[in-house]
Amino acid sequence: MNLIQRFYNNFKIYSRNTAFVSDDRNLTYDQFFSLINGSRMLLENQPEFAPQKAVGVLCNELAETYAAVFAIWFSGCVFIPLNPSLPPLANNELIRKHEIDFIFSSGKLPAGLDLKSTKILYNNQLVSTSILSLYNLGLDQVLYVLNTSGSTGIPKNVPINLKNVTAFVEGFLNLYPELTDADNFLQTYELTADAAFTGYLIPFLIGATVYSVPGGTFKPFAVAKMMAEKPITWVQVTPSLLACLHPFFHSFNLTKIKHFHFGGEALPADMVEEWRRHIPNAEISNVYGPTETTITATIYKCRPGEAVKEKNNVVSIGKPLKNVVIYIQKDENSEIGELLITGEHVMEKYLFIDDQPFKIIAPGTDVYYPTGDLVMKDEDGYLYFCGRFDEQVKISGYRVDLIEIENKIRSLLPKPVNVAAAAIEKSPGINQLVVFIENYSGSGKEIIEKLLPVFPTYKIPEKIVGVEHFPLSPSGKTDKKALVYNFKNSSVG
Repeated sequence: MNLIQRFYNNFKIYSRNTAFVSDDRNLTYDQFFSLINGSRMLLENQPEFAPQKAVGVLCNELAETYAAVFAIWFSGCVFIPLNPSLPPLANNELIRKHEIDFIFSSGKLPAGLDLKSTKILYNNQLVSTSILSLYNLGLDQVLYVLNTSGSTGIPKNVPINLKNVTAFVEGFLNLYPELTDADNFLQTYELTADAAFTGYLIPFLIGATVYSVPGGTFKPFAVAKMMAEKPITWVQVTPSLLACLHPFFHSFNLTKIKHFHFGGEALPADMVEEWRRHIPNAEISNVYGPTETTITATIYKCRPGEAVKEKNNVVSIGKPLKNVVIYIQKDENSEIGELLITGEHVMEKYLFIDDQPFKIIAPGTDVYYPTGDLVMKDEDGYLYFCGRFDEQVKISGYRVDLIEIENKIRSLLPKPVNVAAAAIEKSPGINQLVVFIENYSGSGKEIIEKLLPVFPTYKIPEKIVGVEHFPLSPSGKTDKKALVYNFKNSSVG
């Protein structure tokens, strides 16, 4: 029985359990399965329908969006997530590239979509009790394609197949055997981000409940409200999202939460230490994984009462999941090197790109995906994120690690907040080091005075800029490009 068959059967096995909660709309697994079947009937009755087609979904937090995803898989097709908030040109390019004939929508259409050769399938509250046979998927069939700019800024289309997702699920559940159908998962990520898959694939496999965050609200505050008011036991957020809530930490006492996961960015240890006092019964996890390696490749787990493993105030990213093999490519005299990943988690190749960025370590060995991330490993085998190659910049002719600057400044501040450093061109070929600090109103002089005794001159920021709220990307990470753009287009720059 493959993974998709397991999902199909579970919607029947757990028919009376609550599957999905959104804006106080509660659906049992049986009711959710009816939504899936309604979307399947709509899709499969189209004259141009055929298995293995790419089918788009305009993603929101309604149950119908999630139902459309499973309808696509049960029909043997490929899920292409579309973000309604993206510029129309971006979505139109995805529609063109993937030759999308059908797009599911359960809400208002965004302006500017090119629908000359594409049909909208409206599935809002569309249900069916018909018994539909399941399409037999092979392990190599692509389940979804995510569009990511990666570190280069060049859009890449990452196809993840059934074998990849199966490897992830097996590895994840192997680390969390205690999860049961009594757990309640808070799904905080946009469905166009790979981290979102953890928030609904895992619970739907064990008969648990998915809570979605209402749209149209400031997400950090909506997440805080749901953690406080709903019986949530499992949460995953980015460090940037939690940092937004720092001024309100004192008001939280979340004793029902058993698992609190972080991912997507370097995780500051001081923020974790402060936050865990307000989730006293929760195990802290820090997850890591590029999109190309299927959601999560390594996980660090820290039980209540245990000391957090960290280096330079950055929490460990743990050890590889089952089915994941890593290699650190480094110089003989260095403990830091680039993390390379292989195994069943890793995609086969990008779509629409002929030159594939994979490396072969030695003749006769596996092909490894080069993450571009710098890591080190301690004597116990735990990995630590040390920055990225593209976060190493030239300032006054010297190479500078931006994450080192960010961590040091964060440690000098009286409370954990978001800090982002960037090298910004001030004249042709000349970069200035600019540091952005969230919710900071100082002049920066006191920070620079503390840096002067410990940093050489080229590591001292030319400007320190306070920003009321950091812009977040759809995946919940700090949008550094937006910070730089706003800086360049403001009077400060």
